Amino acid sequence: MFSFGKKKGPVLAVDINSDSITLIQMEKTRAGIEVARFACSPTPGNSTREGIIADPEVVGTIVLDLLANAHVPPGGPTPIINVAIPAQAVVIRLMPVPVGMPPEELADVVTQEATNHVPFPIEDANIDWSAMPATERTDSDGVRRIDIILAAVQRSIIESYWRMADAAGVKLGRVDISSLSVVRSLALAGYLGSSGHLSLIANIRHDATDINIVRSAMPLFGRSVMLGMDTLTEAVSRSLGIHYDEALDLLPEIVLFGLPPTDVRMGQAAQVARTIFSDIADELLRSLDFYKSQVGDVKVDQILLTGPGCLIQNLDQYISNRMNIRTIVADPMRDLVFEPDLILDSMRPILSALVGSSIEPGWNPSFTVNLDLNKEGRLPLLFDERKTMVISPEMRPLPWFKPALTASIAVLVLTLAYWAYLVHFDLPAKDRSIAKLTLEETENRKELGALNNLKQSNSILTSKKKLLDAIVKKSQHWSSVLDEIRTKTPNTVQMEAIVFDGEKLRIQGHATDFKSISELTVNLSDSPNFQQCIVESETRNEKDPDSIAFAVVGDLKNSLSEALPQLSEANHGP
Repeated sequence: MFSFGKKKGPVLAVDINSDSITLIQMEKTRAGIEVARFACSPTPGNSTREGIIADPEVVGTIVLDLLANAHVPPGGPTPIINVAIPAQAVVIRLMPVPVGMPPEELADVVTQEATNHVPFPIEDANIDWSAMPATERTDSDGVRRIDIILAAVQRSIIESYWRMADAAGVKLGRVDISSLSVVRSLALAGYLGSSGHLSLIANIRHDATDINIVRSAMPLFGRSVMLGMDTLTEAVSRSLGIHYDEALDLLPEIVLFGLPPTDVRMGQAAQVARTIFSDIADELLRSLDFYKSQVGDVKVDQILLTGPGCLIQNLDQYISNRMNIRTIVADPMRDLVFEPDLILDSMRPILSALVGSSIEPGWNPSFTVNLDLNKEGRLPLLFDERKTMVISPEMRPLPWFKPALTASIAVLVLTLAYWAYLVHFDLPAKDRSIAKLTLEETENRKELGALNNLKQSNSILTSKKKLLDAIVKKSQHWSSVLDEIRTKTPNTVQMEAIVFDGEKLRIQGHATDFKSISELTVNLSDSPNFQQCIVESETRNEKDPDSIAFAVVGDLKNSLSEALPQLSEANHGP
């Protein structure tokens, strides 16, 4: 009734966490996979709990606002949203089965496995599973087997997302798992390598950290630990005696690895952060050791970091130093097409799960796991024979219910008739007007971007001119500094690089002993061109014990330090 040629609505993905709610729509075009729409909004307080929706109506209102901000046409077909729920809320099992098992028998085996391992009644669970062809092997008994990945979640959790969708006026599409969404997005971005390439993925979320060991985009091991950015924010808040929101704003300024900060408060925050991320690194090591105990000694080629934890500066260097494995902050959007001013660079690693939820299965060149915990659609909660929700006698309809229901149906019919009039006669004209205005807005934004780029270029040229004037007219010659370094350098020290950076000068090289490095530092500290010099690092080469790599940092005096900040600013121009 009233179908009038149904058309599928736009498919978008929504990521919901304790800090923000983010919406994205991606489309495959001739130019590649393109970000068509994007919007983000802060999460209202107490609307989520451990990554799960606690107040569906409030969250639905925010999603409705995001749809408007992303310019999703309000009069068109009903939008469909995909979501990814936290991995710790889902039971995930890997089970080996013989290759070539008939589908009916395989379905029975998976159902029995779910019954044995799911810690809640199987009647109240949403289940999905998938075979992983890349895991095919011949076991010691000579039987060829592959792994089946099984996922189960309580139906009440999925129902909360349906209630959120109701409040937003949309339809709930695919319900994915955060850890598997991240794997899918990194596979699309080309981070997971070819066959045999083993990666450890750490998705540091607000409420927890998802750990996955992946080979050829196939998750071989996964677990979640309840350590995340919420844990860090609370620890910083307690340590500094500041409000939670103030501590949250402070996180991007924390430097996790390198020279200690001069500000005492930031140094204290950095120490707290090192404690939290040390615990996360320990969990990564435990996960890797457990996996090795199951399959034997294997080599992990890389660690990929994603999620809000990547906002902490030098996190990749810290994890690499702790784990002794090459560590990368992954960018799931590096191959996507989108307007540069649409998404901040600092946000891109945070959007891994969101991008993964938005990817259609056919877009990814490599085989990845695509599970949907909402594949059966919405299941009824009232009078459900499986008793997802038990209805007490007091809740059953009263005699007046039928007349009221009849009146409601009559009102609904009239409303639908009016809606049909709006959709087929009134709204199309308005949609055309909106489309015209949207096109004009896009053109204006492009022109504004071009003007901003021209303004920035003029500013950079002005800064460089001022710098050249300062160097020619005011700055002392660098030759006196270099001459001072040459005369103060012991014969047992070999320099490799001298770098001017602001008011500092950094010297790198090799020496035959630690005494020579100290002598160089003392000599330069006594120089009229330096305020002070310190040894930044001293490392003996394991392959060549007679060589010590060092780095010495000195604070410059006089007008040379005044010109260098301008040089640094000009060099960082586009």
